[in-house]
Amino acid sequence: MKRHLTLLLSLCSSLLVFLLSLFQWDLDNRIGKYVSPYIWLFFVIPFFLLLTLWTGMYLFSSGKWLPLAIQVITVVLWFFIPFKQLNLDINFKLHQQKREEVAAKIQSGALKPDEANYPWLIPLPNEPDNSSLVDLPKEYASVSRGRDDVAVETKGKGTSVLFFTNLGILGHFSGFVYDPKNRKPSSGDFGLKFDEIEKVQRNWYYISY
Repeated sequence: MKRHLTLLLSLCSSLLVFLLSLFQWDLDNRIGKYVSPYIWLFFVIPFFLLLTLWTGMYLFSSGKWLPLAIQVITVVLWFFIPFKQLNLDINFKLHQQKREEVAAKIQSGALKPDEANYPWLIPLPNEPDNSSLVDLPKEYASVSRGRDDVAVETKGKGTSVLFFTNLGILGHFSGFVYDPKNRKPSSGDFGLKFDEIEKVQRNWYYISY
């Protein structure tokens, strides 16, 4: 019974670490990016460390090495698995169709920047131009993580749309840019500065700062 319980707890702790790492941004979006670190600090990490200590003691008392091996493999994989990239890939595929629908509505004029958007009383670092923000209808609320709007940049007859994927602190962010003419975005578009630009596929770019 003790053997099965130790093995089960070891598997559960490893699964918990992987799932939280993979869906970290979704967790931030639901409960707040300032709350989720405390979940790691006061629950996930202590639970994992105590269980690792327990599996070590279990190895010496019973000679069964599998639970401790699972803990060690989990740590090794956690350092090598690109959780951020996996999260981005899942997010992109999951919301691509709806994002293109939003971009089409903005291009046709069905969705427009909200003139009622007023500047912040206290300026925030690296915030998008207020005049470029388009409020999203409820059915499209999931396409821009952490916000209920998207930013637009009009160049000639085409309009680029920025869908946020993560909002950090001190003006750091990331997002996907859709451009119907496949034009590469430039730092300064949307009133934002960014230092990473990566093409995802035709008409789509990933940017971050």
